[in-house]
Amino acid sequence: MGTRPGRVLGAVVGAVVALAVVAAALASTRPATTWDRTTPEGALQAYLAAVLDADAAEAAGYLSTQSPCDVRDLEGADVTDTIRVDLAGTTVEGGNARVRVELTRSTGGGPLDSSYTEEHTFRLTRTDAGWRLVGSPWPLYDCAGGVK
Repeated sequence: MGTRPGRVLGAVVGAVVALAVVAAALASTRPATTWDRTTPEGALQAYLAAVLDADAAEAAGYLSTQSPCDVRDLEGADVTDTIRVDLAGTTVEGGNARVRVELTRSTGGGPLDSSYTEEHTFRLTRTDAGWRLVGSPWPLYDCAGGVK
């Protein structure tokens, strides 16, 4: 009689583990959403793609003239971790927008690798050229103090 509850418990645990594996596989293979670059989300997506591809000139094209940062700042940005970006929310008020994203950074790549998630809010302004980032956006934190 003691083995029947153990078998049931084992079957339930096995089913939960199987569901978790399937859910993880589906989540990791879902296609990325491509946003229209004429939207705040699309401009941010293009900026982040350029940053992650180490294309400082392309990324700098998405900076507003109001930003203290430029291509030289982006050339010095070192983003070596594997990064996943998920949209957390967007607020648009007139010609200004705030786009919140969650950046999940994975380091290592081995059995003892680690990952952590950080939230960033990017500020954008609408210009004649489209939506552009203002301030010192990730991965830049302080561009105003440097010599240009």
